[in-house]
Amino acid sequence: MNEMDKQTDIITKLAQLMIDQIEGPFESIVCEYEYLERYSTVSSSLSVILHGTQKYPETAAGFATDNVELCMKLRELMRFHTGGEWGSFTLSLAASGEAKTEFYYS
Repeated sequence: MNEMDKQTDIITKLAQLMIDQIEGPFESIVCEYEYLERYSTVSSSLSVILHGTQKYPETAAGFATDNVELCMKLRELMRFHTGGEWGSFTLSLAASGEAKTEFYYS
């Protein structure tokens, strides 16, 4: 598997983790991830938009742990592949299945 495929695979797994937290319909799901350099970890914040209203659902116990593991792998792969180190990123999923990522570098 090439480097881009590995990164895409991790993002797909992150998207599935997001979907697994949601019960019922949604317009979009957004998860914001931030690398906390001081602690060498990643924090995440999940929100759901339905009828134009943003809500923050409770997440399963393993959600944060799984996110940290996958995000740290993604950060390492991207650093190795491009030399860049993102400080945060947003993963958005539309109800149609379309996914969008935005990476922010410091």
